[in-house]
Amino acid sequence: MRDEAGPDPDSSRLLVTIEEAARRLSIGRSHIYEQMQRGALRSVHIGRSRRILTTDLEAFIEQLINGQDDPPARHEPPRRQAPIKKVPLRAGRR
Repeated sequence: MRDEAGPDPDSSRLLVTIEEAARRLSIGRSHIYEQMQRGALRSVHIGRSRRILTTDLEAFIEQLINGQDDPPARHEPPRRQAPIKKVPLRAGRR
């Protein structure tokens, strides 16, 4: 039985899912979506999936450590992200 933990297999991946990002930060998915809507955390669409670059996740952590509430200034103008679609509060027929 091994006592030492091996390298994290997720650490070599370029993109992570919303769930993986939330797990890495020990926060809820809704908080991740909120940060993406605020522009504090960037993400990309691949088909119908949304992914977060690990470099953007690390930049978000640095931003939190440095006490910055606003997203870091970029050389390019910020791209407006489409709002996340609302989920109906109750299931059923319309």
